[in-house]
Amino acid sequence: MKFFKIFAACVAAGALAMGTVSCGSKADGDKTELSTAQKLQMKVLEKEVEAVNKQLPMDQGDGLKLIKMDIEDGYMVSYATYPQDADFEIEDSPETRKAIVESAGASAVARLKDLNLGLKYVYTEEGTDSTTTITISPEEM
Repeated sequence: MKFFKIFAACVAAGALAMGTVSCGSKADGDKTELSTAQKLQMKVLEKEVEAVNKQLPMDQGDGLKLIKMDIEDGYMVSYATYPQDADFEIEDSPETRKAIVESAGASAVARLKDLNLGLKYVYTEEGTDSTTTITISPEEM
């Protein structure tokens, strides 16, 4: 599937900052308390996200562009755009979520899980309001 190849490139760019976080959220909505070590890890990784964002937008091939990364509501969020005439389809499916986790890599996933963060990718078709969001909770990783 062509999308998975393109998507893997987007994930690889985002993997630089996979652990950048504020407190992750529990299923009940309460914020978790982070250890001193986790707080230090977050500070370093927040700098990494800032560095990545300064390099954006980043062309990921076939018109897919990573335009922003952020930490929001317990998720590491990557925002991307793609052209209306793209010859691939973005869909939120179990296969796509599995490919996201695999592409992120074991180290990045471990860092996110340690901080109780999930992954979220928001894809917007250029020139439209059409958006597809793929969300993976920490429990799904």
